[in-house]
Amino acid sequence: MLRFRKMKPSDLDKTDWTQAPLTALLPEGADYLSAHIRNGDTVFVIFEDDKPVGLLEMDAETVGEKPRCAVIGTTVILPEYRRHGLGRILMGLAAGEALDRQIWFLAGAVPQTADAEGFADGIHMKQTEWFEDLRVLDLSDVEGLRYG
Repeated sequence: MLRFRKMKPSDLDKTDWTQAPLTALLPEGADYLSAHIRNGDTVFVIFEDDKPVGLLEMDAETVGEKPRCAVIGTTVILPEYRRHGLGRILMGLAAGEALDRQIWFLAGAVPQTADAEGFADGIHMKQTEWFEDLRVLDLSDVEGLRYG
């Protein structure tokens, strides 16, 4: 059974992140996760039983002025769990968090791979004139976050 958790600093000790396969996909490994959670960034993790299988990190600080955008720093899902809608669920959780903070746009860098670009296109993340290196998701465009 999959569980989704918004991580708190006290949650870090409940999992051996140095042994988790997901950690190998993170820049800086387990230190990345710890640093971002302790910095106040929002981190959502998907667990299957006690095994972390997916993660999304959203920076505490926004970018831009008009409009302000919440920044998705990292999204990773173990390869065997991809293409099942988990990325959309993580982005939906991030969208909810942004709306709670009264931020109406999500921004993030999209790696130049077919999978990453296809995912970004599928949820309607678009290149804008606001940022040269980030795509933006307008949260009033909820169509992109629905599966299918």
